[in-house]
Amino acid sequence: MKRFFPCLMVLVALVLVGCHRTSKFESLRDQPLPAEIEVVSEGTGVVTNVYVGEILAKADIPLVFPLGGQLTSIQVKSGQHVREGQVIATVDNTQAKAMLESAEAMLGQAEDAWRRLKPVHENGGLSDVKWVEMETNLSKARSMVLSSRKRYDDCTLRASQAGVANLYDIEVGQHLNVGQPIGSLLDMTGKRASFTVPESEIGHLIHGDKLTVSLPALDLTFDATLDEKALVATRLAHTYKVTVILDPKANTDILLPGMVCRVVTNSKEHQGYIISSGCVQTQQSGNTVWVVRNGRVERVPIVIGAFVENGVLVTEGLHAGDTVVSKGYQKMYKGARIQ
Repeated sequence: MKRFFPCLMVLVALVLVGCHRTSKFESLRDQPLPAEIEVVSEGTGVVTNVYVGEILAKADIPLVFPLGGQLTSIQVKSGQHVREGQVIATVDNTQAKAMLESAEAMLGQAEDAWRRLKPVHENGGLSDVKWVEMETNLSKARSMVLSSRKRYDDCTLRASQAGVANLYDIEVGQHLNVGQPIGSLLDMTGKRASFTVPESEIGHLIHGDKLTVSLPALDLTFDATLDEKALVATRLAHTYKVTVILDPKANTDILLPGMVCRVVTNSKEHQGYIISSGCVQTQQSGNTVWVVRNGRVERVPIVIGAFVENGVLVTEGLHAGDTVVSKGYQKMYKGARIQ
């Protein structure tokens, strides 16, 4: 009995200490947490879509030798302005020149025979069948000359219009395959921008829509007009390519093809409950916000309809007059009081 009494006293003391600590912890836990709040209101917002694109030249014409061949000369440099008809490069024309000379010789022979036999045919000394054969051979010879001359001319690549040469990494002596480009000719008199749009949003874009193109690196913004949108989606990403034309009155000389830009589109106004984007937390189960009810917070799942110019548009989960936490939610827990 004497040994039991001290043990009982120790046990009672531990229970009292534990209760004291629990009470103290609960007291600290119930301290109000600093936070900023905002009241949910119903309003109208313009849905803004932002896409990442790139700057393009007004035209990008491939520089290609139709029949390929061994590259024998490059007569311009990358970035050089060229005029229409200026020689860009040449390939070996030995075989094409020989074929042209042979075709011209055959044409001369056919024309000479035609001139000699024409009086004979008119005097009845040559049958109509032989004369038709003679005219056919002359026509074939002329066609062969035209074809050979075209092949010979294709060995010299000329600029189809004025522009800026953009040559690839090629060297003289390199063999080019049929249709292999050596670069492109850029028309820098105007600028375009291209970007891709998901299939769920392509229907909102219409030819002639006004958009805004900005370049963060240069701190510049331009007005643009939608010019083209693809009718067929890419197979892998299921996105559609869209092209816009920058305002021709704006000074776009500083822009270079390939620069990264942001394209902003504005669709119709939408009605709903609008809150700041800082109120929304992303969880594995979806988007949520902390809502203040009876002085304490609780996490409420929401459905976001779209991002608008002044926040996000919530379609489910909130009502007009609800109070949500906009800042300080990092330390929030269910049932916490806020200050």
